[in-house]
Amino acid sequence: MDETGRGVAVGRKLNVPLPPETGDDTFFRLWESAEAFLDRLAPERILLQCGADSLAGDPITHLKLSETAHAHAAKRLKRLAELHCEGRLLALGGGGYNRENLARAWTAVVDSLLGG
Repeated sequence: MDETGRGVAVGRKLNVPLPPETGDDTFFRLWESAEAFLDRLAPERILLQCGADSLAGDPITHLKLSETAHAHAAKRLKRLAELHCEGRLLALGGGGYNRENLARAWTAVVDSLLGG
């Protein structure tokens, strides 16, 4: 958590380590402060890396998020992009080690970005 950026970028990085077994309840509780942090920064553009290794059932990370959490993040980041950076949001597919999770997460993210 103490990694907040270096040099002129001090205070422009938010690092939120999540312990194994973290689920949606913790995500939604922490998301509010992460979103407020981003809102204060008023970014010029947003890059969204849509990795799905945080979903329950991934054999590597041992987190227990759902596609609902991913969709929520995408929806709220889209709102921030519209508010601060003329809609400039680039969403990139990301990894994960469970193909069913990838399909569910990416479908939920794309649906959120398209207004679903």
